[in-house]
Amino acid sequence: MDMNKNLKELLRTYSLPMSVAPFILALCCSIKTPFVFGILDNSFFLNAILLLIGIILIHLTGNLFDDYLDVKSALDAGIPLNEINFKNKKKARLILNKTYSLKTVEIILISMLISAFIIGLYFISQRGFTILSYMIIAVILCSFYPISSKYGLSEIVIGAIFGPLLINASYFALTGQFDPKVFVFSIASGIMTSVLLITHSLMDYEYDVETGKKTLPVLLNNKNLTINFISFLILISYFLLTLTSYRYGVSRLIFIIPILCTIPVGYKLIMSLYDYIEIKNVQFIPKWYYGFMENFEEIKKEGFAYFMFRFYLARNLGIIFNIVLAIVCLYAFVPVQKFEFIQFNFINQFLF
Repeated sequence: MDMNKNLKELLRTYSLPMSVAPFILALCCSIKTPFVFGILDNSFFLNAILLLIGIILIHLTGNLFDDYLDVKSALDAGIPLNEINFKNKKKARLILNKTYSLKTVEIILISMLISAFIIGLYFISQRGFTILSYMIIAVILCSFYPISSKYGLSEIVIGAIFGPLLINASYFALTGQFDPKVFVFSIASGIMTSVLLITHSLMDYEYDVETGKKTLPVLLNNKNLTINFISFLILISYFLLTLTSYRYGVSRLIFIIPILCTIPVGYKLIMSLYDYIEIKNVQFIPKWYYGFMENFEEIKKEGFAYFMFRFYLARNLGIIFNIVLAIVCLYAFVPVQKFEFIQFNFINQFLF
């Protein structure tokens, strides 16, 4: 493999839509704000580009750090590098086969973190303490994530990072405002991210039981119940869109569009997970409305289709949900006229 392809695999760039799609949602919500408040200038577009770069850097750092910690934990447990064996054969493969040494991985991690930190300093200078607060929360959640699986909280932590935290921080960085509609959208988006994590955990169920990881499927101790819970979470996201439409008098037909666009892939995901736990002989046939499944023919040849087909379905469910909702918000979203950060009753005002 060439170096560029190696680096993409090392950083797991295929997962980037998990963070880019929520950012696009925040961007489409924020783009009308400068026009409403009369503060449009060139910095808005510069900020959007810098913010996207920072989000990508943090996401890829998290991916690599996760693999790095898993390999280090195995080495610390006395397992030689060439005997470390993860259930997902592609996990940390380029570290295990010594394409990248641990020292090189550490250099890559530090370089990306420093670059992201510089971008963070820029936004602190632009927006002040609130951005610093978001950064501190991000550091706390990211630091807690490696041990969150011991407490059954890993899916919640990742959902919070890629949903409410990322979207609300991005919206504030771009506009200097907080909007309760964005907050509700961010919860719906975070739930879709949690669906991806729970799907991943369900497929890793036996390995997680063996290693003592307390993921949600392990805590529920019932695969069928886990799939039912995934279905429930998807419906909750749909409900939040309907609630927002009702509360703000926006035509329900507009917010039905993201629901209609995600029903086919959501239904296929649920059915394929039942197939997975019942070990049926399933044909893995991508459809255009399932979303993009990159390198799938190569994946089938390598024997990972059973895993990646369902992973792609869960990932694309969140991508389609966020992107279509972003397009709807680009048309229908109107920012609030004023928000005082010291007021904490906005949620009650919004919901009731």
